[in-house]
Amino acid sequence: MYGIISVLPFIFVFIGIFTVIYIIYTTIFEKRREKMKNKEMDKLRETLSPYEFESTQKNAVNKRFSFMEYLYSGDYIKVIKTFKDYYGFTHEAGENFYFACAYFLPYEDGYTLYISKDKINVNAIYLQDRPETQKEICYNLKKYFEIIEQGKFKREIKF
Repeated sequence: MYGIISVLPFIFVFIGIFTVIYIIYTTIFEKRREKMKNKEMDKLRETLSPYEFESTQKNAVNKRFSFMEYLYSGDYIKVIKTFKDYYGFTHEAGENFYFACAYFLPYEDGYTLYISKDKINVNAIYLQDRPETQKEICYNLKKYFEIIEQGKFKREIKF
């Protein structure tokens, strides 16, 4: 019995040392991986146009390549009903653009839709998912947007 008790401190020390080494190793490994990922993203930002980057690279956890299961990255869209976004910018019926992606901002119930008229430069449409603002637009996209041509995500569109 005394032999087992005398060995326990060495076992606990071994487990403690192993745990510390494991934590240090994973921390260093994660930092290295994050640094490599950031380098790769910077390289992609330099080589791709802003539209190509936003429509193809998952560079944020709140970024989606679809919006409300209706608009998808690469879709060529036509505005069919004039509306104002969160900041009061008017989007006229007849306006055409390519949809790149959407970001969700949970603290404001906000959506930022990245769009492009020329597949090079990126503009934004800001919508807020609250009844007093643009909730009507967010949940009735078919009333406001018509998909003229589907992008890379092909699907059957129900009217």
